[in-house]
Amino acid sequence: MRALVEAMIEKLDYFGIECDYLKEDAYAELEVNEFPDNQYLWAVIKSMAGLLEQYTA
Repeated sequence: MRALVEAMIEKLDYFGIECDYLKEDAYAELEVNEFPDNQYLWAVIKSMAGLLEQYTA
């Protein structure tokens, strides 16, 4: 999960998308539980993907 989150953050930074709140939430959730059963982490990843989709679409 950590690799996925870091890849998403790298893409957000590459495109210059400001979403520090999502980055902070993602890293905080990785510290709590970095396994695929963390539903809040999936919600954060979905939000990041939505931002990327809006920017690149």
